[in-house]
Amino acid sequence: MLATIIHGERDIRIEERPQPVVIDAGDAVVRVVAACVCGSDLWPYRGVRETSAPHPIGHEFIGVVDSVGSSVNTLAVGDFVISPFTSSDGTCSSCQHGMQATCDHLSFFGGNDTNGQPLPGAQGEYVRVPYADGTLVVVPAPSTSGSSPRFSPSPTSCRPGTMPRSARVSALTRRSSWSATALSGSPECSPRTASVRPASSR
Repeated sequence: MLATIIHGERDIRIEERPQPVVIDAGDAVVRVVAACVCGSDLWPYRGVRETSAPHPIGHEFIGVVDSVGSSVNTLAVGDFVISPFTSSDGTCSSCQHGMQATCDHLSFFGGNDTNGQPLPGAQGEYVRVPYADGTLVVVPAPSTSGSSPRFSPSPTSCRPGTMPRSARVSALTRRSSWSATALSGSPECSPRTASVRPASSR
C-alpha cells in the first residue's frame, strides 16, 4: 500500500509499505478515505522536533472497515468510521469518564501498540486499529427503511464538511479529545491521487 513517510524537515514522501492485517482479536483494519493533519504532525515537518529516522505520520482519519478480529463486537466490515488520534480500550476508568487520551492501553498511530507491534500512520491507504470497539466511532448511513445499511463512500460523502451534523455531534460527544479537520486528497478520496508538492517547492 502507499503511505506517507516523514524523512526530515519539510521532507515527506509517499512510499510503499506492507498492508496491515489483523494481529490481535480486538483489531480492525480500516481503509482510509480521508486523513487529517494534526498540529503535532507539523512539529517534525517544520523541524521543531527532530526526525531521527524515517517513519509513518498521521494519526487521525475516517474510513471504511475492511476486516475485523474475532472479538470485535460493535463493528462490521463495511462500516464507515471515525478515529481519534489514539487508540483506547473503552473500558478502563479513564475511558469511562470520557478521557480516552489517558487510556490504560493508549497507543498512537505511527508508533507501536501496547504489545509492541508497529501501527501504520493514518496517512496511508490502510490502518490497523487496536481496541477497535473502544476506538472507532461508526457513522450511521442515511436510511429510508428504518435500518442502517453499510456505508458505501461516494465522492460527495468523502469531502470535508459533508458529514451529517448528527454524526459529527455523536462523534464529538463520545470523543472529548477528538479534534481534527478531515482533508481529502482528491474528490474521490483516493490516497493514490493526493497532491504532494516536492520539498524544494515549499
